[in-house]
Amino acid sequence: MKLKIFESDKMIGDAEVYALDPPMCVAMARFDPAADYDATRHANVIDADYVGDRSDVLRLEMADGSAMKSEAISIQDFPSLNEREVHIIGIYEPSFDQLFAEHPNFKAYWNQS
Repeated sequence: MKLKIFESDKMIGDAEVYALDPPMCVAMARFDPAADYDATRHANVIDADYVGDRSDVLRLEMADGSAMKSEAISIQDFPSLNEREVHIIGIYEPSFDQLFAEHPNFKAYWNQS
């Protein structure tokens, strides 16, 4: 699943979900920053140092432009490794089951083939 991450109306990056934690309703995605991304303003973690919660300034959109709502959005930025992820914690709208019922991690957790 592809997502867009915004601060207000400014797109700060794209993300693609690669892993899930179904019982916690958490999705992990590779984060590809856009030109308006600023780690000091948008990231929760920079090179393994927690710098603060940024959930209040970030929002998510799915590929079709509809909103995804969660309890928290956490960008993990490791510039020294050139790696970035976003953790979407406590997804509730649309429901986690609705969004990820076909994802391999979801099926594996619920012992579905």
